Amino acid sequence: MPLPRIKNIIFDLGNTLVYYDYSYFYDGLYRLERNLNPNKLKRFYLEKDLGNKLCKSKLKHKNFFKILKKKFDLKTGYSDFTRLYCDIFWENTNMKNLLEKLSKNKKCKLFLLSNTDPKHIKFVDKNFPYISLLKKRVLSFKTGMIKPDRKIFIYTLNKYKLLPEETLLIDDLKKNIVSARSLGINSIHYTTHRSFLKQFGKYII
Repeated sequence: MPLPRIKNIIFDLGNTLVYYDYSYFYDGLYRLERNLNPNKLKRFYLEKDLGNKLCKSKLKHKNFFKILKKKFDLKTGYSDFTRLYCDIFWENTNMKNLLEKLSKNKKCKLFLLSNTDPKHIKFVDKNFPYISLLKKRVLSFKTGMIKPDRKIFIYTLNKYKLLPEETLLIDDLKKNIVSARSLGINSIHYTTHRSFLKQFGKYII
């Protein structure tokens, strides 16, 4: 059975178009705060679900700073804290090249669907200009929804009037892929670029 003709490609951001690692944030704070245990900071961040709260706009960045400042008695100022929080990304050159190529040939409409917060997306747009090629966006902090919730995929389809069978999602998290596929959206689980290209070539000729 032939694969459907794809007219729309939805890209995830983190660990797809750009790589990221929160360890840069935890370890960066530790270098400024020698009494801080980065593992305890990470555990607190995860246990309190602070990342998802930021991405859903249930927590503002300044309040996030105040929570950690109080919990860990931080001496670091807000601007240095924010710089460390944002500077956790690096370029995925392979995806950069692909995105630039797709943007030029205009065979497909391109979209960004990301669980992110205002500080991170601002930093990424400034430091990785190729991300700005994606003008059509659904960002979690603007919708109050995050992947893998099916609602954000439905919202994206409705917002841009996309048919699931004509749409391809590229995402690094399996749970997001499963959710999208349940709605009939074609999906590729991004793990390595080589394996991705093998699957991508079957959809995009």
